[in-house]
Amino acid sequence: MKFCYKLLCFLPLGLIASCGVGNESAGNTTEIENAIAIRLFDSGTPAAKVHYQVLPSWYVADTAETSLVSYTYEGSTDTNGWVHIDGHKDGSYTINFSKGDSAIVLQYTLNNLNHEYTIDSISLDAKGSVKGLVDLPDSAEYAWVAVQGTSTIVKTDSLGQFNLESIPSGNLTVSAWESTEHASIGQTSVDVLANDTLDVGLIENPNKVVPENAIRFMPSELISDWMRPLNFPTVLVLRLTEENFDFSKAEEDGSDIRLYDGKGNLIPFEIDGWDTSINSATLNIRVESAADTVRPWMLMWGDKKAEKLEDVDVWEGLSDSLVSALNSVTIFDFEEGSQYNALPSPLHYVWYIQPHDSATISEALQKDLTSGIEEADSSIFGKNVLHVQYQANKLGRYVVLGTRIANHKHDLSRLDSVEVWVKGSGDFEVVLETVVESDTNYKTTYKSAVNEEWTRVSIKPSDFTSPDTKSYHGWDVTRNKITRFTIFMYNGTDLWIDNAKMYGINLDDLL
Repeated sequence: MKFCYKLLCFLPLGLIASCGVGNESAGNTTEIENAIAIRLFDSGTPAAKVHYQVLPSWYVADTAETSLVSYTYEGSTDTNGWVHIDGHKDGSYTINFSKGDSAIVLQYTLNNLNHEYTIDSISLDAKGSVKGLVDLPDSAEYAWVAVQGTSTIVKTDSLGQFNLESIPSGNLTVSAWESTEHASIGQTSVDVLANDTLDVGLIENPNKVVPENAIRFMPSELISDWMRPLNFPTVLVLRLTEENFDFSKAEEDGSDIRLYDGKGNLIPFEIDGWDTSINSATLNIRVESAADTVRPWMLMWGDKKAEKLEDVDVWEGLSDSLVSALNSVTIFDFEEGSQYNALPSPLHYVWYIQPHDSATISEALQKDLTSGIEEADSSIFGKNVLHVQYQANKLGRYVVLGTRIANHKHDLSRLDSVEVWVKGSGDFEVVLETVVESDTNYKTTYKSAVNEEWTRVSIKPSDFTSPDTKSYHGWDVTRNKITRFTIFMYNGTDLWIDNAKMYGINLDDLL
């Protein structure tokens, strides 16, 4: 059975019959009904004798006879790069220009309201590729994936993965079809770029049944660029909020949650923070291999009879370096020697030093804050530390070192600790706070003093001071509103600082 038979049998055969070729007349206007005029360029020069093919935009290639396509129109550009087709049929069409490794497609529609299509300059470009995943029906071993309006069609693998190579640049529609019933699974619109591979993600199957208390999602949604290249086994983090999860339908401790892979197998995970007072939770999910991330996962909850799952050590066997990368964020290390924090883009903000209430900083710092970056004096650090020389010896005077760590408020409830190395004279405070326009400046703080020896200060959420009635709101109020990391210094003259880190979270908690 031909793949496209069911699609085409209801349409006039004349639509896909070869009806003629473009003529050699140049010009950028049309004088009769239903005509197109297109001029093609190649590297800025009119592209003569470039092959073109026209098919209805709904056309899907025949899997059995892809080499025997009957084009609606077919021909070559004239000596001035023009294609001029008069007496064009009504309908929506895709025209494909190709020359070696270069190609470009255009889509147009002609009908009783629009009889002409004219464009006086398009350019050939290098071909691209499209890859993705088809949401296979449960009984299907594979699916067909076609670029509509062209003769391109490929078969997926058994997981639904596909790769369309040598695709012309331009806007196209990619459609997926069942391998047995030849019924449509779904489609997506793509903009193919030259010399680039576009990942369209999942082409979803609308016939998949999703229970009421469940969400389906692609594991790739949990894999950020900073995590690549992936090493397996690994741990991915799923963050649940009231936007993607109904906490009112789940058990108070989340014990009824189940996570399944694309084949219906349970996926091991641990709950790392569950708080219905702010409708926030995180799941650490163990992933053994790349194959486990290919098909969609389903998270289900709400089964009152579900028994609590046994605890799982999702970190077992992972290297220390991977565990650290997935569970810590460095705010300051001053290794760049610049006025930027240690966070990657787009969180790579400048840091600042600000005196308040008649406090002062050294003249050198006033002129250039990076002048405070000095060579480290201990092997436990990198090459640089920051030295802040200041005067704030009276009550109420203080100096602040700070940086923005997020553009909007995040829930950092799963924070394990904050670490910073300090030495010098005087007192200091590590303050996590909210600095968002038109919002309360929520703060939580830890206060201590420094001496002339380098000291590692480790601060757990329980170590932050209790809230007061003036300016400090405490950890429980501030934990889901933090956007800035600051260190206050006072009652002294010098503070050396290095390696400020946050443990128990990763970069996605801040993005």
